[in-house]
Amino acid sequence: MKKLPITAALVVLVLCGSSWVGACDDACEKKAEAKHGVKFASYLNKDFCSTTRADFLIQDYKSLEKYQAEQLPNGHKGGMNNIRKMLEQRKDWLTECDDYLRMTDQGRIFRDKATTDKIFAAIDKTNRELNSLVYNGSQDLIVVNGLDIAQQDFDQMMQLLDQHKTQLQLRGLLVNR
Repeated sequence: MKKLPITAALVVLVLCGSSWVGACDDACEKKAEAKHGVKFASYLNKDFCSTTRADFLIQDYKSLEKYQAEQLPNGHKGGMNNIRKMLEQRKDWLTECDDYLRMTDQGRIFRDKATTDKIFAAIDKTNRELNSLVYNGSQDLIVVNGLDIAQQDFDQMMQLLDQHKTQLQLRGLLVNR
């Protein structure tokens, strides 16, 4: 008879435990805030960050891919600036989530430190090049000389995002909605 409550508790833990693993309750957040001297936004939690990452890797990736194929080659400054601003905004959101996850000991936004750093560096490099073309080049100069580097930076960023997305999908951690 004594084994029944223990067995039942183990079954409940196995069935429900996955939602507890890596979760950070209010006490955990307060401890992390005190430790790091920050105040987390009320909307930040692991689910929010997971959704933000998934939206970036699926929806925003599609937009970036379409821009790269259809608009980047014509060198239009308005489109470059819009994509640059979008990447800047998404990186801000992803960085906020990465900081939250890291400070609450729930991992990193892109699997681990090395992957996160590589993806953020690729976004920054792409943004620097787009910014340079938007603010320092004439339309003719952009189309003739400037797009090769921007295209290479874009390719590298997209390749890193695609590799990470594929790894998550193979592990069953990212489902294309």
